[in-house]
Amino acid sequence: MASLSRSALLPQCTSCIRRVARQNLDGWAPQQQIRSISKAAKEAERNIVVKLLKDVPRYGRAGSYIPLNPATMRNRWFPARVADYVPFKQLKLLKAQDVDMQRDTTFGVRVNLEEVEEEEEDLLTPRKPYVRPIEIDVLSPERSMELLDTFISPTIDFSRQRIEQEKEAKPRYGASGAADVLTAAAMGAKPKASSNAIYGSVSTADIAATLKAALAHNDEAARVILNEADVRFVTGTEDGDAQRVKELGVFKVEIQLPGAAEPLVRNIRVKAKDMDA
Repeated sequence: MASLSRSALLPQCTSCIRRVARQNLDGWAPQQQIRSISKAAKEAERNIVVKLLKDVPRYGRAGSYIPLNPATMRNRWFPARVADYVPFKQLKLLKAQDVDMQRDTTFGVRVNLEEVEEEEEDLLTPRKPYVRPIEIDVLSPERSMELLDTFISPTIDFSRQRIEQEKEAKPRYGASGAADVLTAAAMGAKPKASSNAIYGSVSTADIAATLKAALAHNDEAARVILNEADVRFVTGTEDGDAQRVKELGVFKVEIQLPGAAEPLVRNIRVKAKDMDA
């Protein structure tokens, strides 16, 4: 009897079987996935509408209605009287009047188009490395002449090699006994050089280099600007050339910087170089 009662409960026709199977499949249908609300949307839901009592940059002008985080309103803005709460009835009336209650992020921010373009050009233009300018305290001509007089000795020595003189030829006698001497004029010999002649010369460039080396031992004197054009020979020159001397001896030079009132006179002594040294 139990088997007969159980079979009697089962559907007997194909349409009934399909209907029962469809009901079972509908029960096993997957549930639709509900995505979680974003953090920004949750914060927007938690915000409350407040009325600004002061102008607040990037929020809005005084008297406007904006959304604000309740914690910020409770801890900072309300105690400082920056904003005030909006009652529920007033908020409902504002919504009915469709009043704008959005935050103005551009309020109080000055945007100058020219400055923006200049900033863009600066970003596109490669920046040059900053080079700190060298500050040089130039000495006056009077102070420079004083330092020259202090650090330059009265006599400046140079060593040069002397030109050796040729010995005079002795007369030779032939078989007839007559002197067979060839004169210098017959041989086309050059005029005899001075006994003090030297190889090379001592020039104003040599003197200027020596003066700079002497000034380099003092910090202030090393700042004196001296060129070879500031030095000239007064004595011992040949053919009016005041730039060099070509023999041994003592010569006078004048040192005068641009702007100086009077020149400084010093002795240049050219000595013979010791060949044995």
